[in-house]
Amino acid sequence: MITLLRVSAALLLLSACQSGGVCKLGHVTDLPLSGNERHFFTPALLNGAETNMVFDTGSDITVITKATAQRMGLSLIHIRGQMNGIGGSRAAYAFYAQSFQIGALQGKDLPLMVGEMELFRRGKPVDGLLGSDFLSRYDVDLDFGEHKVMLFKAMGDCSAPVVALDQPLFSAPLTQNTKPFQTSPLVRVQIGGTSLTALIDSGSDHTIIFRNAAHRLGLNLADLTADPHYHVHGIGPKDPQTIIHVMAPITIGEITIANLPVEIVDQRSLNSADMLLGLDFLSRVHAWLSFSSHTLVMQYPPKASPRQEK
Repeated sequence: MITLLRVSAALLLLSACQSGGVCKLGHVTDLPLSGNERHFFTPALLNGAETNMVFDTGSDITVITKATAQRMGLSLIHIRGQMNGIGGSRAAYAFYAQSFQIGALQGKDLPLMVGEMELFRRGKPVDGLLGSDFLSRYDVDLDFGEHKVMLFKAMGDCSAPVVALDQPLFSAPLTQNTKPFQTSPLVRVQIGGTSLTALIDSGSDHTIIFRNAAHRLGLNLADLTADPHYHVHGIGPKDPQTIIHVMAPITIGEITIANLPVEIVDQRSLNSADMLLGLDFLSRVHAWLSFSSHTLVMQYPPKASPRQEK
């Protein structure tokens, strides 16, 4: 059962965990964000070169374009892989950035994948995606309403989430990824009494439900001809058609959001998710991704409160 968390100011930096150990929460760095309701970007230095990266919790891996890799002179590791996304699959290659700086964090040998990303062939040029393989090392404060992201490190025996947010707070457990190398956060949601697995995806501007899950919800797509249709772009060579439909209320833990337009699209080689919770959702809540305790913690910002239905 999802429980309501009440966290006082005394718990911001020190908390007694359920196991009886002491869990310390330390601020690591802020990540400056730029962008709009479609994508948020954060700067990074890779091999001393300035890059512009999409902040993407929905990407299992940190990715840069081939042009960016060539510009930075990265040495290719001859391991070929595959990137999967809304538009299908693309071949990718493993690299390391010999040095990196992301926010105040500096280090060496940052794993990267290199491939083409059609998602950004229109609009603001970007050099890649900062993915959850990097972000999941920390607990992440997502305050997209204020264009702020902060990284924290939970140290010690942390079996319960420790958060640096004001109360009231609501929690939902993150679902365990079952496939190798999947690091992006998953959570269970309820729509009309049906349980679905949702990927928390800050790289998607809209919340998306895949066609098979829409059928499970009892939606007959032939009845949605009056809804807006257009094509979406993502990783992969295809631009699948999407239908924009206002779904039944979506419940995540103890939070219920009504009247959220959702894109219905074919699923193409993604992980086990039935849907993506995009920036349109993440901009309505102040979220804390506690990778240390596998928990999503949410807060209602007073100026951006989702509608609650009892």
